[in-house]
Amino acid sequence: MELQLKKYNECSDEQLFKLIKLSDTSAYKTLYDRLFHVLFAHALHKLASKEDAQDLTQDLFMNLWNKRAHIMIEGKVINFLFVSLRNSIINYYIKTKKQNERHELYHYFKTHFEATTDRTIHKNELEKIIQNEIDALPLKMKQIYLLSRHQELSHKEIADLMSISELTVKKQVANALKILKKKINYVLFTFF
Repeated sequence: MELQLKKYNECSDEQLFKLIKLSDTSAYKTLYDRLFHVLFAHALHKLASKEDAQDLTQDLFMNLWNKRAHIMIEGKVINFLFVSLRNSIINYYIKTKKQNERHELYHYFKTHFEATTDRTIHKNELEKIIQNEIDALPLKMKQIYLLSRHQELSHKEIADLMSISELTVKKQVANALKILKKKINYVLFTFF
């Protein structure tokens, strides 16, 4: 057994992943032992909650095993895992404040249309329209918008989290607001 472990420990991450695709549990355990703490530390730095960081990291490895037959990794395994973890962290941030997701746009349109009684609409209808328009945004723009407006992260925090420039974050938020205001104004004036 010790000889076998030594054999796995000498394999690169990429070699271990090839064995994992063949359902080799020892290769999976070796890769897990080798990379879990590095990925966990990264998640903990981004989330500041040990339990959430551990959950997301464990989920990452569970998905790696459960979807091993379908996962195609070009390049380094560690890069693939970091990108997957980053996406999980972003999705976590977006989901944690689902109730407040439409807050800013709701208040903008509520005050804008409240004065006209024939154009007054119910909060739930407006929230549904806003949610539909947020969901229609391109994925990366939607993620940046939600992190900025609903998680109240700064442009720098978002840039660090998503490994992009602050200027890109600023432009994506501005574009998202521009698109949302234009589409929602059109819907409101057309149907209400």
